[in-house]
Amino acid sequence: MNRVAAVQVFLLAIFCLVLSGCGGSSSAMPGPTPTPLPFFSGLYQIDGASTVNPATSFHLAGSLMQAGNNVSGVMHMTLAPCLSFSTDLPVTGTLGVNSAGDFTVNLVLTLPGAQKLSFNLIHPGGHLSFISGNYTLAGGGCLLIDQGGASGQVLGVQGNWIGHFNSSGGAVSQINMTLTQTGPDTHGLFSATGTATINGGTCFSSATVDPATLVIGAGSTLVFDNAQSGTTGKTIMQGDFTPLLIGSSFTGTYTSTQGTCSETGSFSMSIL
Repeated sequence: MNRVAAVQVFLLAIFCLVLSGCGGSSSAMPGPTPTPLPFFSGLYQIDGASTVNPATSFHLAGSLMQAGNNVSGVMHMTLAPCLSFSTDLPVTGTLGVNSAGDFTVNLVLTLPGAQKLSFNLIHPGGHLSFISGNYTLAGGGCLLIDQGGASGQVLGVQGNWIGHFNSSGGAVSQINMTLTQTGPDTHGLFSATGTATINGGTCFSSATVDPATLVIGAGSTLVFDNAQSGTTGKTIMQGDFTPLLIGSSFTGTYTSTQGTCSETGSFSMSIL
């Protein structure tokens, strides 16, 4: 190779290095898209117990939805003296992994008066349906500055249910119900659609789920409409959807009406 050719080869090599490769690209190839960390989007309920003000506790219910490794939603608080449950509390958060290898869920809720309710949570024992950890409440507002422990879980009511109505008059009737969970709406609230059959009691024997149904875990309202055409009967159940080790339960009290028929009592059912 003559001297001119050697210089040309050398200059070409330098040019390739400047361009980070001779493949004709002036930038590095993009890396693989990161895989989102595991998280169940849906209806969550979170309970907090203060370690500063022993008489203070709260209950949150609403939506937590995943986008990549970010979480957002809207929740509602009960047991707070200066907040109505109807108040929307926006939520932002991130998913991560701590030094112990636990999947973490860090959440911040914005309360009225710009107070911030922050949660540092993990999935205990790796169970993705549950979260636990601690919280801090900072900033001036209607709630006292606080901190304490917190635990919660994701709740799903979709599926086939079976149970009993126990009327105050002593009659016992069996219920079979199929629910499909819907939501969240813009307020982070969930509802359901579905059908039910009732054998042996209440004011009607077949039902459809009314859109007024509110599924929030504890304090839920499930409304049945009489499925017979031209009727106005309703059965209103108020109670708690509770996650179990296997499935869920729904217990509480009910009122059933259709025309002159009126019945009250308690109910208990579980998902099959």
